[in-house]
Amino acid sequence: MTIADSARLKREILLRSMFPSMPVAAHLRFIELLEDVELAAGKLLFDLGDSPDRILFLVEGRVAMERPGDRSWEFAPLAVVGIIDGILERPRTRNCRALETSRFLSLRIADWFDMLEDNGQIARAAIRNFATQLHGRWRQLASRLERQSELPPPMSAGPMETYDKILALRRAKFLGSAGMQAIVSLATVAEPRHLEPGEQLFDLGSDGDMLYVLARGSIELTAPGDFRYTHRRGDLIGGAAAFCHGLPGYAARAVREATVLCISEQDFYDQAEEHGRLTRGTLKFLVSELEPLLEVDDSVVPMPLRQERSVNPGA
Repeated sequence: MTIADSARLKREILLRSMFPSMPVAAHLRFIELLEDVELAAGKLLFDLGDSPDRILFLVEGRVAMERPGDRSWEFAPLAVVGIIDGILERPRTRNCRALETSRFLSLRIADWFDMLEDNGQIARAAIRNFATQLHGRWRQLASRLERQSELPPPMSAGPMETYDKILALRRAKFLGSAGMQAIVSLATVAEPRHLEPGEQLFDLGSDGDMLYVLARGSIELTAPGDFRYTHRRGDLIGGAAAFCHGLPGYAARAVREATVLCISEQDFYDQAEEHGRLTRGTLKFLVSELEPLLEVDDSVVPMPLRQERSVNPGA
């Protein structure tokens, strides 16, 4: 086995560890695009205000992301460094400093976006990963997050034409950056469902392969352990749980008359392959919701220093 073959094998093993659900063809393309980076202890990988042109996969060593006045975030191997700023397309909000000699595999953010837009399986894996991170932190902190207690006024439950569905989807926060073409396409596959007060949208243990956007009324989400959360117009029912197959852990019922737009997960990702902004917009939504939860409490470590088979997002 040549040195080149050995390096390729190591990269493939690393990528399979970090992205187990990614298709093999995507792994092979990733391997061709990755570059090796080594950083000595104490040196900066990037600084505040730098352009977020790359994502870094930490292979060996340990690094910290820091900014004045805030606690640092520390990363161990198998972490992804620098991806939040890249997805949100903003200058670096923290520096990254090596705590010991560290090795990375580097990927241009533009190449990553191209891969997301070219392959629905890659897009699905990326969205599911961030949704899992967000859903876990949201459930951990839900009792401490501010919630509105007032309910919206009742709305007419008349039939929904395509134009009505487009307007309803435009209110959905997770589609805020998706672009009008993607929203119009989603409206054509979205099926409205009307619920009477108290009627169940889905029960505990139901299949989690649907996305539900609340167009009218209000929906109460419940889970074992006395968990309750009231969704308002424009919400994605279950939030991030809808993208990481977490909905079977919840039940949902109408508090008042409600209309929900139902979109199958397959239809969503089919549209994502046709409209690249749909994937980008969904990722922007997930990381913008995740980022403030990372800062809620010093006891909540955003990038745990343990070996995990998932991506730990970093600013």
